Amino acid sequence: MPLAGSAFSESLLHVSPHCLLSIGMAVHNGEKTLKKAIDSILGQSFHEFELIISDNQSTDGTEKICREYAKVDRRIRYIRQPFNIGAAQNFKFVFEQAGGDFFMWAACDDVRSPDFLNENVNFLESNPDYVASTCPNCFEGQVIAEKEAIRFSIVGDMEERFHHFFDHCWDSHGIFYSVIRTDVLRECEIPGQSFTAADWAIDLFLASRGNIHRTERGMAVFGLNGISSRVGAWRAFRNQPIEWLLPFYRLTRYVIKLSAPLPLMARLRVLRRMLSLNMKAAFDQSHSALYQFYCAHVKSRKRASLG
Repeated sequence: MPLAGSAFSESLLHVSPHCLLSIGMAVHNGEKTLKKAIDSILGQSFHEFELIISDNQSTDGTEKICREYAKVDRRIRYIRQPFNIGAAQNFKFVFEQAGGDFFMWAACDDVRSPDFLNENVNFLESNPDYVASTCPNCFEGQVIAEKEAIRFSIVGDMEERFHHFFDHCWDSHGIFYSVIRTDVLRECEIPGQSFTAADWAIDLFLASRGNIHRTERGMAVFGLNGISSRVGAWRAFRNQPIEWLLPFYRLTRYVIKLSAPLPLMARLRVLRRMLSLNMKAAFDQSHSALYQFYCAHVKSRKRASLG
């Protein structure tokens, strides 16, 4: 998408020769966790990758950290945006810079086991009918037995893959942050768009194109700093009034489009699952809004009266 200004010119100066895997890290003010995330990538047993870091006009120590790493490892391309282009566009930007056969998004607060890349790239090279591959995962702060990690795969015919995703959608971070075939992902129109569950839309696009593998070995530990985990996350992505009733309105429209090749009854079953998810999300959204209102008004008045 080329951007005007220093970001575009700097990226041209650092174009790398073809590599097998491109990793895109979109970051904004990530100094607290960034070093650990970069170290987990540079410490991989698989080495044939480029790490593209797009700094969305951070105001903390992110720039200094990234430039220090880029000086000592030629696989790192650091690009600082000339202005804040928004999180969704920043994720799109790092993907559009990718030159590898495979691509993976990496958040600045995620950590992967040293065998993560090797396990997934090797699998995809040996299994051309799979569009993506990922490892078991958990979330930061969880103390769990290995058998309790999130381990679902998405396999079967197209309808089965959709339902496998719906069964586990609330734990689907590992799918979005999987190793993906770049040529498949380039067919997806969603990167760069900002709406509730846009990451699910990308996951479902991948599921519409083929199987998604989960390895036995390896591990990803995802951080908790994403916007979806913050108070007011529903409000941040709500763009139109209908999303009070159907929080996944845009996702639902996209799923209808993706499921068009399916027989009528299969499409209806997929739509029913989406409507069920909308009902649950509408309840959660209303509950969250009421709680925020209570904290902002009722609770504060009680404190004032006691004071």
